[in-house]
Amino acid sequence: MVCFCSVLDCVHFVKRQPVSRRSDFHLVNRLRMKDALGNLYWVMHRLFYISAPNESNLWLALCLYSPMVDMTMDSYRVINSCTGQLIQLDERDDEKILSAREKQVLRLIDQGMMSKHIADMLSISIHTVSRHRQEIFKKLQVNNSIEACRVAKELHLL
Repeated sequence: MVCFCSVLDCVHFVKRQPVSRRSDFHLVNRLRMKDALGNLYWVMHRLFYISAPNESNLWLALCLYSPMVDMTMDSYRVINSCTGQLIQLDERDDEKILSAREKQVLRLIDQGMMSKHIADMLSISIHTVSRHRQEIFKKLQVNNSIEACRVAKELHLL
């Protein structure tokens, strides 16, 4: 299985690129697959993101699998498909996904606090708390607070 953090890193990297260059990059990693007889094989997994026509949003993810030829590859890589250049993602980029205030709000959500209580504690409106919550969900690509807290913990944001 692809590490969620690597996929999320790749998504954030691609989203930071100009719209015209987003399809130039793909994620490569190795994983194991089992055939019908139960034999395990190393395969190369390539993940391409495709933007929606006439929009800047990422629309589809295309996964391609092929036999593994480079067994020295031990982690994921982002590659520029046009140049072949290996893109080294800064491992500390995870920390930059959320703003300091969004992390503060998420910590309080993780403690089980309701939006009204968070607003009172931080001296902000409940609408601002709701907006922070929406941004957190969008940035972490989740649908609810429980998922947001789980993903944030996996990324060591909490």
